[in-house]
Amino acid sequence: MNLINCPECNHEILDRIGTICPSCGHNVTYFEGDKKRKLYGKFFAMSIFFPFISFITIVFTSGNLIALSIASILYLFLATLSCPLRFKDLFFTGYEKLVFWVIWGVSNSFIAAITYNSFSKLL
Repeated sequence: MNLINCPECNHEILDRIGTICPSCGHNVTYFEGDKKRKLYGKFFAMSIFFPFISFITIVFTSGNLIALSIASILYLFLATLSCPLRFKDLFFTGYEKLVFWVIWGVSNSFIAAITYNSFSKLL
């Protein structure tokens, strides 16, 4: 069993989810503890936030060819940053890996279709 320092009082406690510090009463959450869980939290946030940012930039720049081109480059950059392949050793189960691949694939397919339609209207 791994021990971590309590974020509130610095008392040593188990890193298991749901552990309550006997000193201050702090409850260990999922994203506290080892580095893998913290990185998992970052990846989860990126997989939600980056497609949203890409969608908003594509929609708002769809009237100007130069701005749409820049937004498309930004979209490709964010899509590669949030690709589950970069975080393949983070997943605990095969189901979890499948869910993130499906979310990534569907959101990026949707954004690519919007980008294609925006470019076809401008050209």
